[in-house]
Amino acid sequence: MIQEEKGYFVLSTDNSSYIFRVLGTGHLDNVYYGKRLDDLTGIERLSTSGNLFLATIPYYDEEHQNLFPEIIRSEYPTPLKGDARESALEIEGKRGIESLTLLYDSYRIFKGKDFSFPAFANADEKTETLEIKLKDELLPIEVLLRYTVYEEEDVILRSATIINSTDSAIKLRNAASLSLDLPYDDFNLLTYSGAWGRERQEERRKLLSGIVVNDSKLGVTSNEHSPLVFLERELTGEVYGFNLIYSGNHRETVEVSPFGKTRVITGINPWLFEWKMQSGESFNTPEAIMTYGEKIEDASLSFHHFTNKYIIRGEWQYRERPVLINSWEAVYFNLEEEKLLALAEKASELGFELFVLDDGWFGSRRNDRRGLGDWYVSPEVFPDGLGSFSEKIHSMGLMFGLWMEPEMVNPDSELYRKHPDWVIEIPGRKAALTRHQAVLDITREDVRDYLYSSLEAVISSANVDYIKWDMNRTITDLFSSNPSCHSNGELQHRYVLGLYELAGRFTERFPEILFEGCASGGNRYDLGMLSFMPQIWTSDNTDLYQRMTIEAGTLRGFPQSAMGAHVSASPGHQSLRTSLIENRFDVAAFGSLGYELDLTKLSELDQEAIRNEIAFYKKYRKIFQFGDFRPLSSSDPELVFWSVTDGKTTIVMEFIKRMLPNTGKCDRLIIPFLSSDKHYRITNRRIIIPKEFFGDLWPQWNKEENEVFECVVSGDILSKAGILLPPRFMGNGLQSSISPVSDNGTRMYIIEEAQD
Repeated sequence: MIQEEKGYFVLSTDNSSYIFRVLGTGHLDNVYYGKRLDDLTGIERLSTSGNLFLATIPYYDEEHQNLFPEIIRSEYPTPLKGDARESALEIEGKRGIESLTLLYDSYRIFKGKDFSFPAFANADEKTETLEIKLKDELLPIEVLLRYTVYEEEDVILRSATIINSTDSAIKLRNAASLSLDLPYDDFNLLTYSGAWGRERQEERRKLLSGIVVNDSKLGVTSNEHSPLVFLERELTGEVYGFNLIYSGNHRETVEVSPFGKTRVITGINPWLFEWKMQSGESFNTPEAIMTYGEKIEDASLSFHHFTNKYIIRGEWQYRERPVLINSWEAVYFNLEEEKLLALAEKASELGFELFVLDDGWFGSRRNDRRGLGDWYVSPEVFPDGLGSFSEKIHSMGLMFGLWMEPEMVNPDSELYRKHPDWVIEIPGRKAALTRHQAVLDITREDVRDYLYSSLEAVISSANVDYIKWDMNRTITDLFSSNPSCHSNGELQHRYVLGLYELAGRFTERFPEILFEGCASGGNRYDLGMLSFMPQIWTSDNTDLYQRMTIEAGTLRGFPQSAMGAHVSASPGHQSLRTSLIENRFDVAAFGSLGYELDLTKLSELDQEAIRNEIAFYKKYRKIFQFGDFRPLSSSDPELVFWSVTDGKTTIVMEFIKRMLPNTGKCDRLIIPFLSSDKHYRITNRRIIIPKEFFGDLWPQWNKEENEVFECVVSGDILSKAGILLPPRFMGNGLQSSISPVSDNGTRMYIIEEAQD
């Protein structure tokens, strides 16, 4: 709900309110963002702007000596007029960087929203948008600020349009999507950083006076620093969450002022960015989302619900994702049709639904040094064509999926030799390569046309059900032969726009295909890609211990349905860690499940375990993919609980990081969100443990099937006191009453309402 009253704009969701006002000078001043307010009597006491007297701090002008730009909680701050904090907008004109004073002109409220950027959030009949027009007091430059309110999801969408009404060209140096000034400085900042194989590691730091910058300069949102950030108040635990619907360079600045305020700005990274705007032209920023929650789990769920409902679209929006087998770690580049068919046959036997053919099926691609960019089916690998192979896969009752990497090219390829000008490289300089590949200049329409026509022909010929769209390097050597790029400062943003245009062509042509984004794992895991592709490959690292932190960080801001999660071989190909396949499944089950290993080489017990795992996952798949995900608290630092629920059935995974002997305690499970006036039956997922796991202790155990657990308990006990789970192995022998779990061990429990 959006309302305007006496110069105050009030934006209300089910559980939050966002309020700002127009000062007498025309400045926009943020008043409040937090728990929903319904009675606004005395609202003027929420803001101090215009009532302070500060020594040595510049005031606005002689007529407004108690109005200090340094302490105004501005909705869209600009530089060079007394506010020394980070600005949201910087424009270069004839005199260099211009001083701007954006003042209120008018507003309008309308149903739905404007789709002014190619990656965007949808809207429905419940959605309302407030648009504020600001004008500079001297130059004919206008800014439109948009606020779209999603009431049920407790999300507000923010974006800006900059309009050049001057009589000459200007250059944008910075145009943020969102700026928010909060009247507190007692925050912890949560960011999600890492690198290949350790994406989105949650980092928590206490904010002190000054600036923290979280950004990417890699041409993608990056595995180094995600645009997802949270501010958590130390005093109350309240949380403000932010994310960006964009797939390129981004920057989030969080600045604590000397006057007890915190400013958050997010948008396109102004590093090396410029955008030439002719007279009469406008520039639309990507959309940013923000949410408020009384605790971080509330903010995360708001992001999950919003993403599933408004970001992900098309036929796969709420459709359950198939269980897949990917050929990569099973065969790598050693593609032989007979071997692949044997892998598919075993997959069909075990209950899989989708077979994915990974890298190596095209051109001269027998390794990662050549062939990339030559998008035709290799007659050496598939002499009868890919259509014939796909038909054989479908005849086994499996869907057929295909890997491709449209944005990349090997210098050793027919495409590169024919079109060296199609590559992003600096003339006269040796190019930096990654994985022996360069980046195609998809700012160019002719490059996009080639990629679309060649790959569309392959996809159409092979009856493809799923596409894995990969990107195995970042963007360097900035130079484009595209005349539309007025400077290198425009290249990386134009690249993102070209990516969206190309992805849009494919998804519109093949709406029934399930597209999965990928960029060396999670190097481009963002809401921009999710607006075209319903899921993204989370990380190339599938080690269960490391996946716990990768998936935990991912699930802070993104739903399980979007998170590709695979079970791979043991020892892991990224960690050399050994683990039980049952434990690897438990961790992978909290996303869109897949397997990536040679099924034909597994023991009979492991095959039986996979068959049971897939059957279990299919039974509860809707809950795993679309239920509400919540981590549960534990007093033991070596113990992690994850839960997912649809309101009726709750599934909990217990993950033991390290087994400590002789602790004399049992693990306690508390599920605080269950109803205290109901009773619940708790059972465990039955698992298979091979005798090799026990080593010399096997004769003491003498069975291969693990413990059985079942009880009925009141919701009052389960939600408040918690129950004790079976005791773990403590280092003093194996008894039938204990749970034989070791380092990186898991157990999964199903909690359902008891009917009797």
